[in-house]
Amino acid sequence: MKNEKKYVLFANGKSPHTLKWAKQLIKHYDLYLISLNGISSELLNLIQKEKVFVLNETVNVEGGNYKLFFKYGKFEKILRKINPKYINAHYLSSYGFLSAIYKKKNKKVILIQTTLGSDVLIAPFQNLLNKKIAEFSLKEANFVTSDSYYMSDVIQKIYKDVNILTFPFGLEKLNDFIMDKDDHLIFSNRALYDNYNIDLIIKWFASLDKKYKLIISNDGEVEKLKSLAERLNVIERIEFEGFLNSSDQEKIYKKAKYYISIPSSDATSVSLLEAMYYGCLPIVSNIPANREWILDGVNGVFFKNDLNLSKIEINKDYWKINRNLIEKKAYFPKSIEMFVKKINI
Repeated sequence: MKNEKKYVLFANGKSPHTLKWAKQLIKHYDLYLISLNGISSELLNLIQKEKVFVLNETVNVEGGNYKLFFKYGKFEKILRKINPKYINAHYLSSYGFLSAIYKKKNKKVILIQTTLGSDVLIAPFQNLLNKKIAEFSLKEANFVTSDSYYMSDVIQKIYKDVNILTFPFGLEKLNDFIMDKDDHLIFSNRALYDNYNIDLIIKWFASLDKKYKLIISNDGEVEKLKSLAERLNVIERIEFEGFLNSSDQEKIYKKAKYYISIPSSDATSVSLLEAMYYGCLPIVSNIPANREWILDGVNGVFFKNDLNLSKIEINKDYWKINRNLIEKKAYFPKSIEMFVKKINI
């Protein structure tokens, strides 16, 4: 039965992660959305227009969002109009910071801080101000969500006395499908910024046999990476697809034999979980969050600069192991049902 308590989702209205959460939360709550980054057409179709509020401002995922403090007055005015029972802020150092200020003045509201990666793993350790913002945002929260046990440990290093709910932001649907793999197709869909090391992927790809093809999707420093591919004479074997929606990515997951994701720092990557479910062989960086999902040589491999795809030693049933793992531990609707039970206080 639908819980009619008012729930404000304070998050980037253009993010696919926000859409994913909204699709599940609207089943349980009277859902409102406040965004600092615009709004997608999918969210406008999902949530009643009068329950959507947009404060036009750019949020920097690298941190340094101090100017958002000047948006607080408009944010508070909207919240007083809604008078929500719950506020769920996504991204600690921006949305989470403004929500914590409101919570400080309105103790009855239940604040959930949803951490997404760099807001916990990178920003708080850049300077003292960022750390103080993170501490304050965590201190005021009733609950904090984390998508990996590694990130949960880091959260507690920033502020120890916090109620953490750890679950992966996994797949929205589980379905039967036919795998039609291209044995020479590699897929990379992480953001085209330094942390995700797409340049290293291109350099490694240049060392492979010319029969291999690489699809790179997502936004970021595209021209810089295209120039690198041209210098290495592999531009003809790489497709730069830009940002792809979930259905277009699903088609590539089903086709690609390999999926590569080698960030320097990360929490659990939803795209890794998706690739595992659709039978891609995961090639990942050897970082704590990835080790929660990948056992080297069993259900994936850890990346090395001299990795030879033709000589990979892997359990032949790796795709069965991965699909079973995702079905049991990374089905998002089931995770949200458990989350709702925890926060209904």
